Amino acid sequence: MKTLISAPDPEPTGSPFDSIRRLREDGVEYWSARELMPLLGYKKWERFADAVEQARSVIEAENGSLAAEQEASLQREAFGRTRQIGDNYWLSRRASYLTAMRGDSRKPEIRAALIYFANRTREAELGHASQFSIPTTFAGALALAAQQAAELEETRTEVAELVAMNARLSPQARVADQYEANPGITPTAFHKAWFPLVPERDFFEHLYSENYLIDQRNARWDKEKKQRRDGPEHYNPTAKGKRYFYLEPKIDAKGIRRQQTRVLPGGAEHDLVAALERDGLPSRNQPPLPGAPVVRFVRRRTGGAR
Repeated sequence: MKTLISAPDPEPTGSPFDSIRRLREDGVEYWSARELMPLLGYKKWERFADAVEQARSVIEAENGSLAAEQEASLQREAFGRTRQIGDNYWLSRRASYLTAMRGDSRKPEIRAALIYFANRTREAELGHASQFSIPTTFAGALALAAQQAAELEETRTEVAELVAMNARLSPQARVADQYEANPGITPTAFHKAWFPLVPERDFFEHLYSENYLIDQRNARWDKEKKQRRDGPEHYNPTAKGKRYFYLEPKIDAKGIRRQQTRVLPGGAEHDLVAALERDGLPSRNQPPLPGAPVVRFVRRRTGGAR
């Protein structure tokens, strides 16, 4: 779809997406991401903000960083009942549409959003075209009507194809829904819950030495601070560790996309407990027996636990 900077006012449809449509001071329309989030069925801002960032990436790849900033501009403003200050995005129709595409089309909220923004974008494009191409004959009017009908049908086809594609991806979407409801605990919380008898430093040393997590402590030189820092993949799961850990995307206070290592919830967490018990770590379920040999941990390098 084409980039839209401004558009004629649409006819009201009674849609909830119409009710939250806003206008900037220069008359350009936008939708507040904070207001759009519940209409798309999202409960957590972090996950919705990640969907917006993916939409920004698409726009930037197609039209450049300036267009991405115009169509999905990051704001700091008050929101909610408490009027707290936090991150928000002002989204164009296209940015809203691309954000909805990141959702699960099995959900009626996502399907409604896809159809609404696709149709509104097409209507805006047709509205702009009519300003520059006004038929002066009956035959021309018929030709324009046929063209508009074909373009609207193209929009419906596009939405139908998107719904079908998301249906094929529904198993992954179900996993994402499960993570939203229960994203899993951090390795530090996991240690405290299951292996409190093992010193924290020794526990993480074991995860590194047994190749559950990547060890990049003091792996690069920071020219500005003039000191060694951890590598960019330090603390991320290894190929072996991906059975038990995953990287949760999140947006920090500065609007920068980050990733946090978490333990996969459910059966994977219990499998990790069993694996570490087989390694010899005394757990809350299996404390060391009197007279049992003490497990020795080899500390390869200096560096505290994460």
